[in-house]
Amino acid sequence: MELTIFGTAAAEAWPAPFCRCEACREARRRGGPNLRTRSGALLDSDLKIDFGPDTIAHMHRTGRDLAEVRTLVFTHQHSDHIVPTELEWAAPPYTLTPPPPIAVFGNAEVGGMIAREFPDLAAQNLDLRPPLVPLKTVTTPTGDTILPLPADHAAGSLLLRITRAGKTLFYGHDSGLYPPATLEALGDGPPLDIALFDCTYGAQETTNRGHLGIGGVVQMAEELRRRGAVTEKTKLVATHFSHNGRLLHEELVEAFLPHRIAVAFDGMVVRA
Repeated sequence: MELTIFGTAAAEAWPAPFCRCEACREARRRGGPNLRTRSGALLDSDLKIDFGPDTIAHMHRTGRDLAEVRTLVFTHQHSDHIVPTELEWAAPPYTLTPPPPIAVFGNAEVGGMIAREFPDLAAQNLDLRPPLVPLKTVTTPTGDTILPLPADHAAGSLLLRITRAGKTLFYGHDSGLYPPATLEALGDGPPLDIALFDCTYGAQETTNRGHLGIGGVVQMAEELRRRGAVTEKTKLVATHFSHNGRLLHEELVEAFLPHRIAVAFDGMVVRA
């Protein structure tokens, strides 16, 4: 299992386009891992998670393409995670090497956005599946299982547990502190090989509602460890950062180091 984390910022990216706060100015000065685009990821080469406004830039920056993608799964309907018009490029004449129809999974709101944009889904090379239901497993065209889990975020938002060839990924954002049903499902399931956590609030004082800060990430990682979902072999990664969280990449690395949680950067590859 190889997870490429293409984007690691919250909705406004970091530096934010209209912002000259200290965190944005310092990110522009330092560059490197402090330049963060909107979130999205690729599992191996065939399962794409979210398709936001920076997806094509992600492909250019990493030298990748999406020609092998057979499954596209969305976490929720916010504009940094889905831009339906961008899916137009999956069909001729915008590609001369179209893939087989792409199975698309998401909640009811996501499905509605895509269906309204493309009345003829087949012509767009899209196979829109029925809406994901929390805690009900679906199987992808390549035989992976996806368990959608309730999130503390916008209505219908989902966290994802994806199992492939005996390896399991937890894609844990966007969300605040995980609802009891999510914690119970993760504790009852297989140990996680890779676990991603939303850290939008960074060092802010927060109640960890809607998103997590550093303390919330540590709390959820420890709770999953207590339940057996996280083990010594689990690769823990914090991601989805906002400039409002103040700490830049190097300071985030230092803050998470005692907890053995890695800090994501754009283009990071995690293998299990």
